[in-house]
Amino acid sequence: MRTENKRMKAFLAQYGIHATPKYLSTGSLKGCWRLYNLTEKWTEQMQTMLTTLQFTDFDGRPLDRFSGNGGKFSVCVRGHNELL
Repeated sequence: MRTENKRMKAFLAQYGIHATPKYLSTGSLKGCWRLYNLTEKWTEQMQTMLTTLQFTDFDGRPLDRFSGNGGKFSVCVRGHNELL
């Protein structure tokens, strides 16, 4: 796992979020983090936790109940680039 992804994983774990992060440095989602844990569902609680940590969706808008991928915890977010 790349260094920036390890830092993000540790950062999220501090707040009780168990996810696999991947920083996207190329492509149409350049500058986003993909956070996922396919064993967890995308819930309002998860949305609130990520919003409290000042993450936004890939367009810079607040996360909402439709941000998850088909109800699974798989989102592309922006924020916390200090971990790069």
